[in-house]
Amino acid sequence: MARVKGRVGLTMLNWHGSVPDALQVLSVLVDNALEHGSTPRRGDRALRVCLSITEARQLIVDVEDFSPAFPNFQDVRVGIGDGVLVELVRSKAITDLAWFVDSEAESKTVRALLTAGVVQP
Repeated sequence: MARVKGRVGLTMLNWHGSVPDALQVLSVLVDNALEHGSTPRRGDRALRVCLSITEARQLIVDVEDFSPAFPNFQDVRVGIGDGVLVELVRSKAITDLAWFVDSEAESKTVRALLTAGVVQP
């Protein structure tokens, strides 16, 4: 469902970058949130996802989950390790990766920044 709604959102935002890359990033962040960020007491809540465009025409993909931790973040951010998220960082599909905890320290948002480059047909 994230991919379907993501495609609609990217169209509405007039994203000029790679739609397949953006959808892959969105999908991986949602999958990771479901796998690593679900807790029994929060399992009935929906994940929050937000797509937005900066003034510099970069795409921000925010996915909130219910764990305030992100183990090995520094390695993932620089492309060290295994997994699809690490591969997206290595391939430069993700320009920057960040995360922050909510004010109650009960959840976090993982943010991926994508820059529109030359898109192959």
